[in-house]
Formats: sequence, structure tokens, C-alpha cells
Amino acid sequence: MSPTHFGRLAGSCYLTLGDYRKAQRLLEKTAMELQDRRKSRAIVLGNLALSWIREGDLDAALATFNDAVKELHGTRGGGGMNIVFRAAREMRPWRSEPAVQDAQDRLMALMEAA
Repeated sequence: MSPTHFGRLAGSCYLTLGDYRKAQRLLEKTAMELQDRRKSRAIVLGNLALSWIREGDLDAALATFNDAVKELHGTRGGGGMNIVFRAAREMRPWRSEPAVQDAQDRLMALMEAA
């Protein structure tokens, strides 16, 4: 088991359980520890973006979402892609916001480049 495995798993579990604060603490710490493992980091950042979206913090969600998309540009990892697309779908209530449109456009540009 890798040193970051617990943080990735526990953060995902707390996200599913709706304990967003606990998920955020674990996922933020884990994302910092995963600087050299981009595929795993994209998954963690995608889950972190989901936690911010579900808590209603659009600014934090967008910053994290954009970081996840940057990681995906280098890896195109399937697990990260699925989670980031889920986050994009969950941003629908804010789709008229220019920052949300820009973030989703960056995700679509990633798909065009594939």
C-alpha cells in the first residue's frame, strides 16, 4: 500500500458519505503528496472539486477543477477523466457563470486534443 493510499480512499469515502470538510482535509493533503503521480493526483483533485461543488463553494471548486484538468492534459487517465466529467456535470447550476463556461471549455479542449 502506498503512503497516499489511505488519504485517497478515506477522502473518497467521506465524499460519498457527505462529510465534505473531512474529505477536503484528506484530499488536499493527499494531492500535495502526489506531485509526482499525476494520474492519481487527477483523481484526488477531481474528488476534491466534487466536495467543493457539493458544499456550494464555486470558487474553490473551479480552482481545483482547473488543476485537475491540467493534470489530465499530461496523463489522460481514465479514472481522472470520469471524475472530472462528473464534476463538470455537477457544476450545471452555475453554467451561466463565465468562469464555469471557461473551465468546461478547457475540459472540452482536452478531449479535442485526444
